Amino acid sequence: MLEKLCFVDLEFFLRFEKPATISPSMAGSMLRGAFGSQLRRIVCFDTRTRCLDCQMRLNCAYEKIFAPHVSPAAHRLRKERDLPRGFVLKPPLSGAVYGPERLFAFRMILVGELIGWFPYIVVPFNELGRVGIGRDRTPFQLEQIVSLGLNQGPRAHIYSKAENLVHADRMIRVGFNDLARRAQPMNKEAVTLKFLTPTVLRYNATGRPGESETIRVPEFHVLIKRLRDRVNRLATVYCGEELSIDYRAFGERAEKVKTEKVNGRWTERARKTRDGRAHNLSGFTGEVSFTGPTGEFLPLILLGQYIHAGKNAVFGNGWYEVLYDRC
Repeated sequence: MLEKLCFVDLEFFLRFEKPATISPSMAGSMLRGAFGSQLRRIVCFDTRTRCLDCQMRLNCAYEKIFAPHVSPAAHRLRKERDLPRGFVLKPPLSGAVYGPERLFAFRMILVGELIGWFPYIVVPFNELGRVGIGRDRTPFQLEQIVSLGLNQGPRAHIYSKAENLVHADRMIRVGFNDLARRAQPMNKEAVTLKFLTPTVLRYNATGRPGESETIRVPEFHVLIKRLRDRVNRLATVYCGEELSIDYRAFGERAEKVKTEKVNGRWTERARKTRDGRAHNLSGFTGEVSFTGPTGEFLPLILLGQYIHAGKNAVFGNGWYEVLYDRC
C-alpha cells in the first residue's frame, strides 16, 4: 500500500545578524506565517483576488503550498475544502538566544509533489533574511540546507550561502516502503511514544455531528485513526493515490491495543496573533506505552514521526518519536 507516498526531511540553518530570542511556542507559527506571506508577495500578481478565483491558480506556487485542492476524481476527499498542507515545520524544542555565533536550525518535511516545488521554498527564506523575522524583525542569512535520510541517517548538502546554488537532485527521498522495512524488526506487541510537542487528538465516539471531544491523553486507536485520515489526505492530494483499506476494520483492530503506562501531562501553550487574539497551542506532552497487536500499525506510526498527528501539525504540534529502546 502507498507505493507512491514519499517525503524529504530538510534541515535549514539560519544565522541571525544580531541576538534574537526564539521561544518554542512561537517558532513554528512564526516560520509558517513569515514564509507564507513572503511567498505570496513573490509569486502573486494580484493579492486582491481570492486564490479560488485566480486564473493562475493551477500553476501557482502559493496555491500548491498553502491553498491545495484535490482532484474531483478522488473518492474520499472530493467534497472536502480544508485540505492539509503538504509540509510540516519541526522547530527547535527549546527556547534559546540565537545570533551570529549560534545558528538557528529547524526542519521541514515536504510530501510528494511538493518536493518539486522546493525552489519556491528556498527563495522566500532567502528574501525573508532581508526582511527579518520575529517580533523585532531580526535579519538573517540562510546558511545552508541539508537533506536528511531515514532517522536522520545519511545527509546531503543541497544548498549553501557560499555556493548560492540549489542541488535538488541530491535530496534524499523516503518512501512508505522504507518505513515498512524499518518496522519489520520492531516489537509487534508493544510500542512507546514520546510526544515532544503539544498534541491534540479529537475523537467522536458516537459518530454524530458536533460530538467530537478532545482526548487529554492519547489513546492508541484515536492516534491511529487520526494518522490514517491524515495520511490518506496527504497521499491523495500530493501523491496521487488513496489509502486502500477497510477503514472500519482497521480502526477496530487498533482498538485492541491498550494503554500500559502514561508519564506525561497536558501542557498549556498559546500565542497571540497580530490582532491580539489568543491562538491555543496546548496539548499532551510526555511518554505513553501501549501493548497489544501493534505490528500492522508500525509503518504508519513511523511515518507519523515526520508528518505529525492532530491539530496544528503544520506548526510543529503533534510531533512524537518512537522510543526504540522501550519497544
